[in-house]
Amino acid sequence: MIFDNDTAYQTYRVLVSIFGTLGMVVSVSRLKENKRKNLLIIVGYAVYTIAFSVLCIRFFGFLPFLRGSVLTISIPGVIVTFLIADESLSRHIFCCLSELLLSLYLIVGVTQLSTLFGGSPATDPLLLLFVYITVILLEALLLRTAFLNIADTVAGGWGILALIPCSFFILTMVLALYPAHYTQNTSFSILFAMTGVVLLIIYYAIFQYLWLQYQYRMEEQDRDLLRLQIENIKKQAKDAERKALDVRNARRDIRQTLSTVAGFAREGNAEAILAYINEASTQNDAAAPVRFCSDPILNATLAAYLRRAERSGVAVEQRLSLPETLPVDSAELAICFSNALENAINACEQLPESQRKIVIRCIHKPQFMLEIKNTCRRRISFGKNGLPQSNRSGHGIGTRSIVAFCEKHNAFYSFSAEDGWFRLVIAL
Repeated sequence: MIFDNDTAYQTYRVLVSIFGTLGMVVSVSRLKENKRKNLLIIVGYAVYTIAFSVLCIRFFGFLPFLRGSVLTISIPGVIVTFLIADESLSRHIFCCLSELLLSLYLIVGVTQLSTLFGGSPATDPLLLLFVYITVILLEALLLRTAFLNIADTVAGGWGILALIPCSFFILTMVLALYPAHYTQNTSFSILFAMTGVVLLIIYYAIFQYLWLQYQYRMEEQDRDLLRLQIENIKKQAKDAERKALDVRNARRDIRQTLSTVAGFAREGNAEAILAYINEASTQNDAAAPVRFCSDPILNATLAAYLRRAERSGVAVEQRLSLPETLPVDSAELAICFSNALENAINACEQLPESQRKIVIRCIHKPQFMLEIKNTCRRRISFGKNGLPQSNRSGHGIGTRSIVAFCEKHNAFYSFSAEDGWFRLVIAL
């Protein structure tokens, strides 16, 4: 094995591998918001790995250290990264083991290249460091967003998937270290290459599975949005039909009113005319429908959800100043309102009736701004992207729809939770 007796070189190489793998895991993971605690945990793990690696290599040798590294380095690393990661255990295990497996292939690949081309203690560590930095940057730039989106959408199945990298990691470690180090095993290169090909096929299949699940969830969301649009259109049609009936009834009432007033006029009874007109005006005011805006789709959406909030015992405080001409398509804006109100009502329904409240504010000058607040007592965690996280299947679709609406129209959006209130702000 190259530089077999160089303890300093082997120790440096091990530490680069450990922290390179840690960097790969962090590059595709969502971390908890407490940065100070996260840093302390990572520093503690770093001190442990450095001290343990140096002492173990010095007193027991490099090969025994490698053979025991799964229990002494890898498993503690999985536990440590789970303590700072903001995700489910099964998904974290899949991510960590996949990165450990990739790291193992990077280490073996660099070692074989150095052995083949006669690398030196000066060039080999630099090559390994360069490879890790390159992979970390590529994962952070190209894979992180896509993986987190898929992971947020696909809630189940990660435990089964985690068995794949776990099995191959153990297999590759056994092939690499038993009965001797892989640089002294002539058949290892062939087995290593064959295992790598099988892994590529398996991970391609995993990606296809996850992508199909992601597309299914997105199509399910689109169907929900389309169904909501259809319901709004139906409500609009019913409102139009009801308004036409109201117009016909109003015309009939006007004819009856005029006939009655004419009768009083023929009798010369001015007081009766005034009393009758005043009573008719009061009845018309009481029967007038609630009107939030001139757009029928948005008005019907607001009316429907506020009636639902009232039926759920939610106190609603609303101050809406909506323009005659909306800044975006009324159907899209109605869907955004409905998703936000749906989330707010669902959150309120988890509380005692005395604590249920929703506050809606909307202005259109100097720009269109919407704020929806609702009382909320449960702890809400936020991802690094600022979005509220949910580990329950089927949840979070409304939030992603709101974000998609804002991104489409280059709108500012903000989610926050403070002092028992969950708050959404959108500015177009």
